[in-house]
Amino acid sequence: MLHCRYLAGASPLALLAVLGFAAPANAQDAAEVSEVVVTGSFIAGTPENAALPVNVIGADELQKQGSPSTVDLIKSIPAIQGAVGETNQFGAGQVTGAGSANLRGLGSERTLVLMNGRRMTISPGSIFVDTNLIPTAAIGRVEVLKDGAAATYGSDAVAGVVNFITRKNLSGLEVSAGYSLIDGSNGDYNVSAAYGWQGENADVLLTAGYRHRSELSTTERDFAVRPFAENPQGGWSTFGNPGLYLTSANAGASFTSPLVDPACGAISGPITSTGCQFQYIGFDNLIEDEDHYQIYGEINVDLTEKTKFHAEVLFAGHDVAAENSSPSYSPNNFPTSALTTKGQGNGFFIDPRNPGLQALLASGGINPTQAASAAANGVFTSVAWRPLGVGGNDLFGGGGKEDKRSFQAYRVSAGFKGSLDIGDGIGWDAAVTYMDNNSDIATPDILVGKMQLALRGLGGNSCTGNTPGQNGCLWFNPFSSGVEQNVVDGRVNPNYNAATANSREVLEYMFADYAYKIRSQMFTADLVFNGELPIDFGAGQLAWAAGAQYRWSGIERQNNDNTNIAVSPCPDSSVNPAATCTAQNGPFSFFGALADYDLDQSVGAAFAEFQMPFTDTLTGTFAIRYEDYGGNIGSTTNPKVALKWQATDWLAFRASAGSTFRAPPQTQVANTATTSLAYTTAAGGYRAYDLWGNPNLKPEKADTLNLGVLFEQGDFRASLDYWRFNFKGPIDNEGGSDIVNTIFPTGSAGPNNCNNPAYASLLARISFTGPCSASAINRIRINYVNSPDIDTSGLDFAASYKQRDVYGGDLSFGVDLTYVLEYMVDETTIEGVVVAPKTDYVGTMDYLGYQSQPQWKATAFAEYTRDNHNLRWTVRYVDNMIDTRGGSSTFATNQNGRKIDAFITHDLTYRALLPWDTTLTAAVINVFDQDPPFARLDLSYDPFTANPLGRYYKLGITKKF
Repeated sequence: MLHCRYLAGASPLALLAVLGFAAPANAQDAAEVSEVVVTGSFIAGTPENAALPVNVIGADELQKQGSPSTVDLIKSIPAIQGAVGETNQFGAGQVTGAGSANLRGLGSERTLVLMNGRRMTISPGSIFVDTNLIPTAAIGRVEVLKDGAAATYGSDAVAGVVNFITRKNLSGLEVSAGYSLIDGSNGDYNVSAAYGWQGENADVLLTAGYRHRSELSTTERDFAVRPFAENPQGGWSTFGNPGLYLTSANAGASFTSPLVDPACGAISGPITSTGCQFQYIGFDNLIEDEDHYQIYGEINVDLTEKTKFHAEVLFAGHDVAAENSSPSYSPNNFPTSALTTKGQGNGFFIDPRNPGLQALLASGGINPTQAASAAANGVFTSVAWRPLGVGGNDLFGGGGKEDKRSFQAYRVSAGFKGSLDIGDGIGWDAAVTYMDNNSDIATPDILVGKMQLALRGLGGNSCTGNTPGQNGCLWFNPFSSGVEQNVVDGRVNPNYNAATANSREVLEYMFADYAYKIRSQMFTADLVFNGELPIDFGAGQLAWAAGAQYRWSGIERQNNDNTNIAVSPCPDSSVNPAATCTAQNGPFSFFGALADYDLDQSVGAAFAEFQMPFTDTLTGTFAIRYEDYGGNIGSTTNPKVALKWQATDWLAFRASAGSTFRAPPQTQVANTATTSLAYTTAAGGYRAYDLWGNPNLKPEKADTLNLGVLFEQGDFRASLDYWRFNFKGPIDNEGGSDIVNTIFPTGSAGPNNCNNPAYASLLARISFTGPCSASAINRIRINYVNSPDIDTSGLDFAASYKQRDVYGGDLSFGVDLTYVLEYMVDETTIEGVVVAPKTDYVGTMDYLGYQSQPQWKATAFAEYTRDNHNLRWTVRYVDNMIDTRGGSSTFATNQNGRKIDAFITHDLTYRALLPWDTTLTAAVINVFDQDPPFARLDLSYDPFTANPLGRYYKLGITKKF
């Protein structure tokens, strides 16, 4: 009965989880919950004393849900907003193949992810822990603390904690396999094995798991590839091939008079006022081909009656061998005048002798004046085109180019715990943990210098001399004359000239990998003591815990020579290694050069916690933690207090309040930059955003409050919690779209602030390919800053009821929901200019800003259990949202997509406990085949809150030996 009282504050998932543990299908794999260290505390005791909002999701509950992946499990928790793990390509700072947890919508970096109560290092190239590295076959339960916990765990636990805890008491071998049948793909599948050995004084757990996700192309879902008129942001760009090209040997006034490739309307998108529209989204995937693997082992040994040893080892990783994207990117980096031979840079020169240009002009359909100019002088062009477009990229099978992403990590944790014969006994726990996480990223891009030479007929690795097209020298054709058809929709080019098609050899010459390796490391040493003091108010002694932690983290990036700014700083570096330049943008046409770095950070911490049962019904807890980072960051002290009052047998109240913090990671305070891509509405396509570190960053802080009421009467249980976070100086990058929209408030047309002296400092953040205009935007510089304060609050409600003896079985109902009352962000200023007013983001989707903040998120279920059979119907609800871009020119004439409808799905799962220690699970996910709601994003839906798979079928089997 005590266990149920403890869980009255948890979700129905937690309630069912522990009920499942109390009477599991196989008693040898039961999990004890009588006395544990509950997430959020260092004091061991019975769980009903917990005064914090902790959800517990156990292995039995996971089976009843159809054994979801870690990503699916995390996304199903109502308190988690905006988790990644499906399609990460179009979210800035996200990593394809990785997963995350984002409690309260405050950012994944503010949710601390633990394994067996100890830290994991961040995923290389991001600032959050990759939950896809968790060894699912080894996990016995997941505890989710939905409250700030810096007083207990230190930095990063701002919004809460997700703690993955390995299974206990497994004896024998368990083998599992599962398959998901997904329309349009080869399906997802997984296999795993777990072996447990229980000895008199020791036990061992060994697991191995493999999961494969199959590619799901955007062309397999009608909602993902939409006409331009329906979704101008649906993977459309004004920089295409066929494209727009300037028509003069020297730019001059002719920059305003572009040559339009006559095949634009025939094999590409419509011609609009901003250019020839190219839809790249057909080359992308909704789901990439992914391979995930984990190997885990742990051993527990009773060395003496009072001393125990624990060690665990994890090796895990995932590979994305071919992340599909556009065949090439539009150039935003240009050769020097020495390579163009035209006395100027800021553009590419296409020689009039280029066979592709000559064939294009011969096909007709071009303004005679422009054609004559191009025939005589060639074409000097900057933006509004890309080297490869609708015809695909022959280097990658004629489709989109393919990026490679590989991640590997290993983690070792070992420690001793025991008790000392001092007074009533003092418990101690000492452990060390080390984790090493490595990524290897390669993204093909075009080298500026090599493309310029190939446009002049001097390309190719075997080129000798200076005669275009001779002596091994190759031409590159940037026009449609060498494109046979649109490889996505099959439209044939009537003006195709096979003799001008680009050879694989010239593409191999021009393309190189924008590549780097990142290594993220972490070492922690923990020492915790606990016991009781002879202070008693009549209900029990004062329990205490105290300890210290040393934490070291390191992050290292090594770039290949083409990517390294110290080796290849200039646009011409690929053909002239000795080149020098003022603007060191590197040799690639789209991505900016990167600097190597090797950074580390050390933290020392001391903490204490006290728990006092004041009366038989009132228990209080106080915790405090001090952490010292040194340097500019300094130190911080964070207290927390919690109370639980059991007013009656059926009614209890709980409250907690405290302060929490997060220190800036090393990469955010270092004077280095990372380039990312973001769709820039005013410019009509993707632009490069150079994100720089800020040595003056300070830790972010938050004050937290949770007030809850718990109800339990018979088989009905419910909880209601009010939560609040007052967030001071959250660390974030400046909004690049805020800068652009402030300079160009009406987009590409209408008045702008190019010549307004009040905006001069803001304007300096943008580099242009010509005179100041939205269409000429080249790159935008943004910095990490302590951004405006955030106040967010809301309600969590959970309830469950079980009706027993219904036709020989039990009928259960449950609901778990989160309602956000406010997500208020203070006024935003950049360079002293107000770029965004104070705004409440509840119920909005703020693209690449505060992301998706639905007001409601809920899960409800009805379940029937009889003997060895369990059938569950689950309804999941994500509330509608308003696109915050609705006030801009984006929706000036077309409101379609401004409101993103609610996403409601239904799942049906069945579990049967068969003879021979075999468990069968079957599920229909998204029974009614609901498409994700339309959103004006690249994939035409919001990947942070919805799922693109539609209805799919899952089958799983587990056999114990």
